[in-house]
This record gives sequence, structure tokens and C-alpha cells, in this order.
Amino acid sequence: MKKILLSLILVFPLLWISCDNIEDEDKLTFVPYITNLSTPITEVQDQQKVLLEDYTGWKCTNCARAAAKATELTNKYGEELVVMAVHSTLFAVPSATNGNIDFRTDYGEKWAIEFGCSALPTGLLNRNKFGAAYTVNDGNWDSQIQSLLDNSEHVMNINLGAEFRAVENKILVSTSTEFLRNFDTTTLINVVVVESGITGVQMNSLPEYGTTPKIVDFTFNHVLRKKAVIDYPLSSGSTASGTKFVNNYLLDIDTDIIDISKCKVIVFVTNSVTKQVLQVNEIHL
Repeated sequence: MKKILLSLILVFPLLWISCDNIEDEDKLTFVPYITNLSTPITEVQDQQKVLLEDYTGWKCTNCARAAAKATELTNKYGEELVVMAVHSTLFAVPSATNGNIDFRTDYGEKWAIEFGCSALPTGLLNRNKFGAAYTVNDGNWDSQIQSLLDNSEHVMNINLGAEFRAVENKILVSTSTEFLRNFDTTTLINVVVVESGITGVQMNSLPEYGTTPKIVDFTFNHVLRKKAVIDYPLSSGSTASGTKFVNNYLLDIDTDIIDISKCKVIVFVTNSVTKQVLQVNEIHL
């Protein structure tokens, strides 16, 4: 019989505790994105998926090539592949040349440092280590994705519901994460928003654009946006097969989002020790 667990630390916000003899950094604070509201689960998962994090920037000449490769791979692998374009490093710093469009996020910059994504374009695949490094050149994405799909352990499914609440200008995300195997390590959950179909400036490496040094009408897809839940506790310690965590998140809208109808919510769960992505899923808004 499946065990259904309501993760209290996730469902109920932490309360602010005030005490004269507690240092400020030790106080528990209210977590604004945890909610008791819910929306129906409509995206039900039954297969292992791979998360491709494409670390990119508009100043990076070869990043247009990598973006084209990501599109090619989404066409090849379909729902088995989830893509997140992380605009980061000095290659993503805006200027008058690109109309001062800024796709960077604080956590994208943090990840770029943490996983060694300094020479762009580069990618992470389920945040696995390949040899001594996490990063994978875009020329090797295809073979490594196939290897992960063939060999990764199917630990869990992440079932999703999401809705844009126009009156509050927020995104409500409901998750039902079910462990399919016993798992002995603490896990963390991430809930992010990506946007596609954004037109802007990208330095050129694509032959179809000829010798022009920059593409002024490049289409950016899967752009990681601000206002996310990052590395939030999901399970603590050992988790038995059949355990299900049901949680709801209410995200503020990133004011830089251009078209909410072209956004997706991506949810991925990581091993808190190895940083590996155990499972990922996405849902259109």
C-alpha cells in the first residue's frame, strides 16, 4: 500500500520567530511561495527525462550554434528532453548593442560558477559528472543524452499542474512527486519558469545568416526567468518506495516576461549530496 506523506515543511510556511537572544541570521523566516492553494494535476509522468541546461549569452558567437543544437535535440527526443537556457557570465551582460535586454538571473550566475560553466557555449545534462567535469560541449550533447536515457535509474515521477492567476499576477504550481524506489539521500526541489519566442540580438555563428557578425532578429527559446523556487527541501533522509510528496507553490511573475502564454514551468529534483538531477518535468502555462 502506497504511503502518502504531506510534507509539513513544504505545505505550511515557516513562521517568523522573534527573540532578543537569537541572532538575525538564525531566525526562521516566512517563505512566501509555499501555499495551501492548489490546481489540478494535468501533466502525469511515466518515463525518465533528461534536463539539458544550455549555458549561453548573446555575446557568445558559438552560442547560436548551441541553441540550434538544442532545438534539433528537442525535435529528436520529444518529451524525454527538457531544455533550460541559462543566460549567464560576462557573455550575457547587456549593453546598448542588444537593446540592454538582460536575461540573467541570480541563481543562473550561481550555477555557472558552481558547475564550472565559464567557457560558453556549454551544457549540463542532469548535472551528471562526465569524468572530472559537469560541463558537456554541445557537440557531445546528443550521445550523452542517449546514454542517460538508456542508463539512468528511474527514481521518481513528478506530476504537475500549473495555472496563471491573472488577478494576482502569479503562477500557481502543484506538484505530486512519487518515489518509485527506496532512496537514502535528502532531495531538493526546484520550480522555475522559462519563456520562448523572444526576439533579440545574438552574435552569429550560423551559416544560414551568412557573414553578418550579429543576428538582430534571433529567436531565444527556453529562457530561464526570475522568481523561482531554488533548492528547497523535498525529502529528508531515507524515503521508501511509494512515498508521495504533494506540494503547492505560488510564484511571483518576473516583470521581464513578455508573453506568459509562451512560458513553461520546469520542476526538477536533485540529490542534495551529488547535485545530480534525479527527475525533471515541465508543463505549459
